[in-house]
Amino acid sequence: MSAAPVPEDPIVKLPDLEHAQWRYMLTLPNELVPNKDEIKKQLIDAIRQDAMFPFYQQTAELLEWKTDADLAKELQDKNTKDLAALEDKIKDAEENLGESEIREAYLAKADFFCRIGDKEKAISAYRVAYDKTVALGQRLDIVFTLIRMGLFYKDSDLTTRNIEKAKTLVEEGGDWDRRNRLKTYEALYMMSSRDFKGAAKILHDTLATFSSYELFSYNTFVKYLVYMAMVSFDRVKIKSGVIDSPEVLQVLHEIPGLTEYLNSLYNSDYAQFFRSLAFLSEDIKRDRFLAPHAAFYVREMRVAAYTQLLESYSSVRLESIAQAFGVSQEFIDRELSRFIAANRLHCKIDKVGGVVETTRPDAKNAQYQATIKQGDLLLNRIQKLSRVIHV
Repeated sequence: MSAAPVPEDPIVKLPDLEHAQWRYMLTLPNELVPNKDEIKKQLIDAIRQDAMFPFYQQTAELLEWKTDADLAKELQDKNTKDLAALEDKIKDAEENLGESEIREAYLAKADFFCRIGDKEKAISAYRVAYDKTVALGQRLDIVFTLIRMGLFYKDSDLTTRNIEKAKTLVEEGGDWDRRNRLKTYEALYMMSSRDFKGAAKILHDTLATFSSYELFSYNTFVKYLVYMAMVSFDRVKIKSGVIDSPEVLQVLHEIPGLTEYLNSLYNSDYAQFFRSLAFLSEDIKRDRFLAPHAAFYVREMRVAAYTQLLESYSSVRLESIAQAFGVSQEFIDRELSRFIAANRLHCKIDKVGGVVETTRPDAKNAQYQATIKQGDLLLNRIQKLSRVIHV
């Protein structure tokens, strides 16, 4: 049973991020997405249900589908009819009704363009609706929709501008629920732009108060938290803030592979950790927000695992490390050499003896060297300045 109950009156998913996710999955290799036929059917059904003619055109072009002329005409005719009805509603509201009804009519038009996938017309229509909106909460709701559009279309500029606008509005007096939801929106954008530490902090802070079901399910929220925490938090924080969290524990078993992934590194079961990381890396590659960072994420988690093991020893045999991770000695030799050369691991390999010796950096010595370096830079700048002003 999920830790956070679904609200009785959830926010309408405009746009529905799941549609963008399905479309993204259809661009991936069959090995990653073996159920493409099922996903394509779901996407076509959603397009037909919401009469998403512009979105259908974009999707057909992206995926190189042969356009279904009958479906295209059906969608286009429905869009024309619905838009005419909305224009009539706006005209009637402006001639016979009050400001509130006029606002609702313009907002309905904006929602229509958003639903069918006409990005530019939706943005313009939301601007008009925003200008006709007085209530702070209703203004925030429009800005939230624009953020979702930014996330849907992977439009970084649209997303960041409206996150900043939402922050300003929230400071003017936004209610608790909208403040809390804004944090989740920001965390999702941070995650998609590789600010994993920032995303981990916000996701953890909102764990007990999650309500942004218009973005994703609670299970997906917990999955993202685990992914971000593993790459960002230290061992103590992972234990207290994630592993022992009641909210996480209530849904963890519902997400395949996540329990083993979360616990194996903490318990130093490195072979299981590598298996779990390999399994979940496929899920990361299927996620449109995380996929661009899949190689980076996997690399960082490997470094974290190697670092944790090596911190326990002053020296350890390569054979023992290979056995611990369930891989070949040649693989470990290659991996450690690469990370040592990149200055990601503080150790050296004695290939003759088949031993890895740790070379922990001396914190005080590092501070001393940094101070000397900064002092040299300062002296050089003073000398240059003295030559200029002839002191």
